[in-house]
Amino acid sequence: MENEKIQAATPLSPNDSDVATWALPEGAIARLERGCVCGTAFSPDGRYLAVATKIGLWWYEVATMSPVALWETERGMVSDIAFSPNGKWIAVSNWDKVLKVWDVQRGVSIAQIELTDFWIPFIFSPNNRWLATGNSDTGNVELREPETGKIVLTLIGEAEKCGEFMPIAFSPDTQLLASTSRDNTNNDAESIIVWDVENGERVACLTGHTGYIYRLCFSPCGRFLASGGEEDGTVIIWNVGSWQQIKTHTGYGKSDMTPSYSPDGTLRVAAVSDDDDIVTVWDLENNEKLYTADSEAPVTFSNGLQLAYQYEPDFLEVWMLGNPTPRRTVQTHISFVDTSESLTFSQDGKTIVAEYRYGSVLLWDIENKQARLAMPTESASKNQHIHISSEGELYVTSIHKNTVKLWEVGSCESLIAEFAGNGFVCATALAPTNNKLASAHEGGNLIIWDVQSGDKLRAFRHPLQTSTDDSDQAWKLVFSPDGSLLVSYTEDEANVRLWDVGRGEEIQEFPSDEFWDIEMFSPCGRYLVGSAGKNIIFWNVKHREILTTLPFLWAHDFAYSPCSSYLACGGEDPEGILLWDFKRREIYKRLQLPEGCQDVHSLRFSDCGQYLAFGAAWETGLEKVPICLWEVETGKRVVTFWGHFTDVQAVAFSPNNELLASASFDGSILLWNLTSYL
Repeated sequence: MENEKIQAATPLSPNDSDVATWALPEGAIARLERGCVCGTAFSPDGRYLAVATKIGLWWYEVATMSPVALWETERGMVSDIAFSPNGKWIAVSNWDKVLKVWDVQRGVSIAQIELTDFWIPFIFSPNNRWLATGNSDTGNVELREPETGKIVLTLIGEAEKCGEFMPIAFSPDTQLLASTSRDNTNNDAESIIVWDVENGERVACLTGHTGYIYRLCFSPCGRFLASGGEEDGTVIIWNVGSWQQIKTHTGYGKSDMTPSYSPDGTLRVAAVSDDDDIVTVWDLENNEKLYTADSEAPVTFSNGLQLAYQYEPDFLEVWMLGNPTPRRTVQTHISFVDTSESLTFSQDGKTIVAEYRYGSVLLWDIENKQARLAMPTESASKNQHIHISSEGELYVTSIHKNTVKLWEVGSCESLIAEFAGNGFVCATALAPTNNKLASAHEGGNLIIWDVQSGDKLRAFRHPLQTSTDDSDQAWKLVFSPDGSLLVSYTEDEANVRLWDVGRGEEIQEFPSDEFWDIEMFSPCGRYLVGSAGKNIIFWNVKHREILTTLPFLWAHDFAYSPCSSYLACGGEDPEGILLWDFKRREIYKRLQLPEGCQDVHSLRFSDCGQYLAFGAAWETGLEKVPICLWEVETGKRVVTFWGHFTDVQAVAFSPNNELLASASFDGSILLWNLTSYL
């Protein structure tokens, strides 16, 4: 690949430096974020880093860590990638169980292969003659012609005994291929099978690992095979020929081990700790630590010299031996929280506030398409949540162990209050009136705080059906509009309770067969809306009884119109979205979903109440997931956008209805221009 430049599969203007506008779907004007990272690979000459994401395949120039191209955007959902040693081809797999071989210089796909799973290991042979693909159903390895995908030889494995990762490695002369299978005598252990590539015969079965095998690699001289364990911090060196263990390296903790030989034959390993998400590069022979960094999966270690890893949720970093300072680029956060509040516009319409699945909240400046943290770095935790007041003001809570910090979101974020209770905090809720904050702690303890003074107002306990102090208990807290009532429940137990906040007393325990999930209070506070499998339930708070039960399958998304006249209900009901008229206590309309869609994943009314936006969940057969916009009064579908490759987790209107934002499980936010439709 020397002196050759990567071309864009989707043509880009030579001056098109605005990455947020590359390869946009029809109707979109910008893409914020670059998609969740699923895999990385260095080009053979080390000049480029290819990044597999859920929106496509990104190419980065390693020297600058700047993106130079975006491929595979017709379907996206790229799961893994591998280069041929001569750099001529790159193999790209996706979540639809399809593997494509691309001609790197022409930027075109030359072969397409149907796989048995969305994650299947594959690797090119050192002589560029074969593309080897694993088969998780049979344990076989298939050798294919890269330019056609045709199977030339099948190496027979052990059916139902293939490994969890099933790594594959060729010897430098392409004469041998190694992969893994389950040990016959120990179901928790894996063995290594070695085949002769020319005749397909098995030449060795190596046992010695006590658990799963994570990675395999041959030495450049071909005399040694290194195998790294999963979660056991072990690397075993095998003699090629006698197939005896030469040495076993242990003592690297509960780590996934990726051994890699340098061109001069030095064996190094990238150890990723499962306990604290830290990657460490070791010189195994000298037991010397060469580099360490915080890391999120995935990690790529190439030729014992180059390391690529995800640093925290939003950066990609590349480290090279001999250079202590890594190179960094912004990539993406993971994905978004499945709530209506996880994506919202500021009141002036200039900023999008986004809550991500693993606890970060970012503020996106729409004009320059840049993001910043919702709170200072030194105060940010990995557990942050958005709260919206009844006046539309935005707040963020940051949870760290037993402490909650409350921040107001604006042009300059400011700390409002700090609350410290006993035990880890599992969830928070801010009263719409902004004067009270509720926190759920391990063991079922609930605390009500005065926001202005920071004082503890009430403390009571939500009884749990199982005895646990697990801080990961999935709690949900919901205040009534005036802050006088609180609903608490855990998603792990059918255990819903209603509390009088002022007195700290339980008002009602809901039978598990009646309520599985409480979604929200009505804007007037008189009703609770919940779901129980095949029904939507409206519960009268004052009279403590069920007001109405509506047949509706698996309702899980609800949205009130600003005037409180209508409630939109979405789920998996074949009749689509239900609009409930609260004043008349009757169904107002049913909105049919686009063909191929069965599951509503997000709903949102515009601030004026005239329009309803919907985002779908991905279904088999959909290459892209629809976002629809309806006129509430007539039920007319105004426009349908097809942009995201998987579930649309949240949608939001700008205050002036000129923009619609959609956030997806693919890790991106798309901005849609509505001026032509409304």
